[in-house]
Amino acid sequence: MKFLIYVVDDDRHYARLLSYQLEKGTENEVRVYNSGEDALAAIDDHPDLILLDIMMPGIDGIQTLKEIKRRMPEAAVVMVSAQGTLDVAIEAMKSGAYDYITKGQDDFVKLNNIVRNVTEKISLAREVENLRGEVAQRYGLNEIVGDSPSMESVYRLLQKSLRGDLTVAIQGESGTGKELIARAIHYNSARRRGPFVVVNCAAIPHELMESEFFGHEKGSFTGAIARKTGKFEQAHGGTIFLDEISELDLGLQAKLLRALQSREITRVGGNDTFMFDARVISATNREILQMIREGKFREDLYYRLFQFPITLPPLRERGQDVLVLAQHFLKEYRKAKPDTIAKRLSSEATRSILEYNWPGNVRELKSVIERALLVADTDEIMTEDLMLHLSLSIKPWEERSGSREKPPTSETSIQTAKPEFDESVMETPSTIEVLLGTKQDDTIVSLDDLKRQAVERAYRLCEGNVDKAAVELGIGRATMYRLLKKFGILDI
Repeated sequence: MKFLIYVVDDDRHYARLLSYQLEKGTENEVRVYNSGEDALAAIDDHPDLILLDIMMPGIDGIQTLKEIKRRMPEAAVVMVSAQGTLDVAIEAMKSGAYDYITKGQDDFVKLNNIVRNVTEKISLAREVENLRGEVAQRYGLNEIVGDSPSMESVYRLLQKSLRGDLTVAIQGESGTGKELIARAIHYNSARRRGPFVVVNCAAIPHELMESEFFGHEKGSFTGAIARKTGKFEQAHGGTIFLDEISELDLGLQAKLLRALQSREITRVGGNDTFMFDARVISATNREILQMIREGKFREDLYYRLFQFPITLPPLRERGQDVLVLAQHFLKEYRKAKPDTIAKRLSSEATRSILEYNWPGNVRELKSVIERALLVADTDEIMTEDLMLHLSLSIKPWEERSGSREKPPTSETSIQTAKPEFDESVMETPSTIEVLLGTKQDDTIVSLDDLKRQAVERAYRLCEGNVDKAAVELGIGRATMYRLLKKFGILDI
């Protein structure tokens, strides 16, 4: 695969060496620029990787980096400098650099590793984009956005589900896009010319659910003034999507199981049976296996519905997808409302979006972006325009169904202690033990002390790797640096 790489360095001899190293044995196209101004003038060609010297006349490397990230937030920029100081590296990483190398004997060794990692990531992103295009091309399902590894798995499963006619069960938190995936399966399958019928099991009264599913005969119950065709009959030849399937009571679960097994239905109050031919896709935001253990969901129906399970990741586990989605919603809103003034996300708003936990997932993000477009008074959307304080701030270990899992108890498992610290981490001793790695007595400890000890412990367990410690604690890199400075753990 061919990649476009920029080398930006005023040292012409070193730039030629880098260019030779990057082109050797590859199909890469390498362009050399000897100033930040020249590189910025050519940035619209969207290079895949930029090697950028820090010390240059005119616009220096850090200024050039900031401008590149403003125009191309997704650009992979590796800073190159003869100054191997910590301060320079930190400033470069804070400004959005992908990595940092120093000029020396080992610079080409590290460079080769970095280039390999970046190009593999880009190759994966292109492959995912192709897969997503194949899935959505017929019906323009543009809301399915993202190229994170977790979404790549979803795209692959989605594509494989088109090979047959198995019942599909989509699991994921509220707002992750379960109906979008169901529609993608239907409209890209052999049943695309048939109807796509949606049944929201949570929105229909339990006493009317059987009639909604299977229909009823005139006079079968009070208010049945005419014969009604049920959703399964309506979906004949196409797909029926049973959203919030976990809301069905046990009695109706038994009737649904019988219908799925026999492919026959009987209207309420009727005697005749009718064959139906529809693919069944279900969705839920609850843990079905736990419901089976509690006796709230039939095990035999589970095996019938979950022939082909697809799990959608929550937005907080999709990495940079949140920014891709934010830009997508900005673009879509401007397309729908052409009179709206074009606005862009400020660097502070971008950082807030990355660090926020998004309990409402993609649905919440879309709402936040559309609101911010109306609230912002300038052409830049600021953090306060996002109004993230309106969030429910649901903890990651709380199930969206309202149940709660036990907090983590392993001393070495810091990662599950998200989001960034608040008073709720003091609810149970086991949570404090996770953060501090020690058993607490009855002494009251201040929240700042808890934060400091948790940050210090994460930094030590990760052997001084700030990025890794930030990931383990579930906070942003900038926040981690700020806490390290605040508590005097790292002199920045």
